[in-house]
Amino acid sequence: MEAGDLFIEMPRRFRKKMARRKWRSDVATAEFIASSRSHRREIAKFLDDFRPDIIALEQCWLWPALRGYMETCKPKARFSIVYSSQNVEQELLAREAAIPGSETDLWSARRAADIESDLASKADLVVAVSEQDAAYFRKLNPGVVVAANGIWPREMPVGLDRWASRFAGLRTALFVGSGRPPNANGFLELTKPDLGFLSPAERIVVVGGVAGQIQSDQRFLLGGDVNHARTELLGVQDAGTLSALIEITDVVILPILEGGGTNIKTAEALYNRKSIVATSFAFRGFEHFKHLRNVQLADNPADFQDLLVKALRSERYDPRSADVAQLDRLLWTATLQDLPDQFAALPRRERGASANLLMLRSVSGPKRLLTALSQRLGLRRRN
Repeated sequence: MEAGDLFIEMPRRFRKKMARRKWRSDVATAEFIASSRSHRREIAKFLDDFRPDIIALEQCWLWPALRGYMETCKPKARFSIVYSSQNVEQELLAREAAIPGSETDLWSARRAADIESDLASKADLVVAVSEQDAAYFRKLNPGVVVAANGIWPREMPVGLDRWASRFAGLRTALFVGSGRPPNANGFLELTKPDLGFLSPAERIVVVGGVAGQIQSDQRFLLGGDVNHARTELLGVQDAGTLSALIEITDVVILPILEGGGTNIKTAEALYNRKSIVATSFAFRGFEHFKHLRNVQLADNPADFQDLLVKALRSERYDPRSADVAQLDRLLWTATLQDLPDQFAALPRRERGASANLLMLRSVSGPKRLLTALSQRLGLRRRN
């Protein structure tokens, strides 16, 4: 909990219903809050007191509750609406629902389409992370801008000597990803049938929730001892440890075949000056960096494995100054630089020089864009 947060706990009965029907938690939360009279009153009081000029929704899940407030409090609801989208939720959920064994059900996908389409069509501004997403939203609303996903420079490494000692004499490829099924699926599809194409002196180091997904997947288990011998499944690590692993690794792999929005791990790999073996899909939104000498792309297992072996057995990438000069375009301060003027141009209350900006996100929403945008606009973050 942070200052200004609203804590909303769904009753156990509703959570059991959600689990039984396999509803996604973000979609179910949208339904619960919108149908809860007490929570709607709490939100309405907060909005009445705050009196925002602009409400920016990071993701779409709080839109049903906000729309209800606008419908019942129209005279007071004189603010602009911004939809800040990390991906096209309805497309992402529809694809996930089609995956056998997926935890996303068709109801969640259909309800997400209803919520997101309604918000996108009514927003005064839609902020997308890629031209592909922007093209989709422009079918619903002409007021769409692109602010690419970005990064902050990585933190100081922690435990660098320990990790360097652990992987001494080995060549390593680093794969970092969350536990979302598309991350594990891409890795397993592009390294099939097993990791026997790597030598005993080569390893793939897997960091993040994706490690658990890979470890329990039947496709990985079928590879037997060779898969276990060629991987280091480290799981979730803190930022300092991840920085140390990035420092010592030889190659970063981005085996992404599906998903939504853009891949922040692509920006991180580029900014950290590593040799990269990736799919074309992993570079959506970052197409202008595909020509760099350290980037190799492949979209089928045989080519991906060949490029990975070649990268692991080559000299470490030494970036040219011309390449390095482009990389500052990946920082949040560059990707979000136009948003202050775009926000300032929105309709607002006549109340002086400063504007009140309220940014709404659900508890499960990522904080990166929210934090970065708040800092870039020079505003204290309010939830």
